[in-house]
Amino acid sequence: MSEPSRILLVHGAWGRADSWRGVARLLSRKGHDVTALNLPGHGDDPTPPETVGLADYAARIVEELEKGPPALLVGHSMGGMAISAAAELAPGHIRKLVYLCAFLPRDGDSLLSLKKRETPTIGDAVRPGPAKGTTVLDPALAVGFLCHDASDAAKRQVQEGLGPQSNKAQTDPVHLTEARFGTVPRVYIVCEDDRTITPALQRAMATETPCAQVLSLPTGHLPQITAPIAVAELLDAL
Repeated sequence: MSEPSRILLVHGAWGRADSWRGVARLLSRKGHDVTALNLPGHGDDPTPPETVGLADYAARIVEELEKGPPALLVGHSMGGMAISAAAELAPGHIRKLVYLCAFLPRDGDSLLSLKKRETPTIGDAVRPGPAKGTTVLDPALAVGFLCHDASDAAKRQVQEGLGPQSNKAQTDPVHLTEARFGTVPRVYIVCEDDRTITPALQRAMATETPCAQVLSLPTGHLPQITAPIAVAELLDAL
């Protein structure tokens, strides 16, 4: 076990903070100060999703970071874009960046530009959202990409947690510099059975933007739900 520290957990696209519930509980039991955020337009956050861009995600994360000492900042999936943008704004408030099967961009990348580098995956489950400029996922199709390795109960939990997603947050390019983002140590956790962001793309991103450590889990795309103990153990050791 590492020394108790502050840990901030950031969810992915179409998601919300309570996807981290099991991991947060386990880390809290180990003495860590843990917060799981709802990004703007997600979960119980009242911001209309169609108004949200990547900068809004980054600002929300920085707002939380500024409340305490430097944190271990963990991003899942799309959350990798958000934590990268936040690191450019507030590098001194972050102890390490952790990318859990997450998008790890270079300067000028967007989520969409990175996703276009691989064969279509979860795009087959994407549908128009309730407001122009948003999408939703077909719940029945989505679980095959997000959590094929989950129990039936966990699959229902995932389906119930899906919400609308801002298009702009996925198409906005991120601006990153070596002088700010580049000063924060990075760790990548590859999920070897991921059907949403392929392991090949995960490893490519972790090579192109070098990480101090590249770890792995034998899971699909939602290990915080399907393997919370293993995720908590990895984060605890960082």
